[in-house]
Amino acid sequence: MLAFFRRIRQQLLSENKFSKYLLYAFGEIILVVIGILIALQINNWNEERKNTQLEKNYLISISTDLENLSLNTQRIYVDQFDEKIENLLFAKKYIEEPFAIVDTLQFINTISKGAASFSGFYLVDDEAYQELVSTGNLRLISNDSLRKDLSGFYTDMKVQAELSKRYNTEYGNFINAIRPFNNDNPSFVNTYDIHEFLEELKTKKFRQLVDHELTYGYRTRRMAKNVVENAQKLKERVEEEIK
Repeated sequence: MLAFFRRIRQQLLSENKFSKYLLYAFGEIILVVIGILIALQINNWNEERKNTQLEKNYLISISTDLENLSLNTQRIYVDQFDEKIENLLFAKKYIEEPFAIVDTLQFINTISKGAASFSGFYLVDDEAYQELVSTGNLRLISNDSLRKDLSGFYTDMKVQAELSKRYNTEYGNFINAIRPFNNDNPSFVNTYDIHEFLEELKTKKFRQLVDHELTYGYRTRRMAKNVVENAQKLKERVEEEIK
């Protein structure tokens, strides 16, 4: 093809048809420019297609993360804190209106379970989103509103986790101090610890610790429920975008 154009150019020059040569040269330049533009357009199209597929892959991963976050938060926090609060209310009821204890060991273990999950809210499933941010690929999320909401959701999750680390009550430490917990035999309480435990139930300090732990329990359960609800809503938006 290049040899063909070269022969035409040489023929025009040899025949002293300079005006026609200029016209031909101009046309040749136009053809080259058009070829470059077409190549750029194809390259841009391929790049856009790759970015679209990459965006879809990220959204699928984020959807999976949100599903795991929702399920794990429900299981680890909402469900467990329902039980935790129930056990704390059991302790509070006994403190305020003492009743006859039928099974002392079961009674102590029920109250002790109120100390479960007293160390904070740390659950965050955000691997896909963090990869988007760290690689600079957050721009691939073409829906501006969704991109903003994802950023807001995960930022809020991080803030909640950090705040929760600072919110520790003394209830769990207090329970462990008066009845050592053995993972190999979690229900066992020796006779001396049973006596000490029952005596501590009568103190003002224990009543205050129960109320404090209830406040923490209610707060954390509400926060966990909000996470589940917001994660599910955001997951639905992400899946709509994938379609």
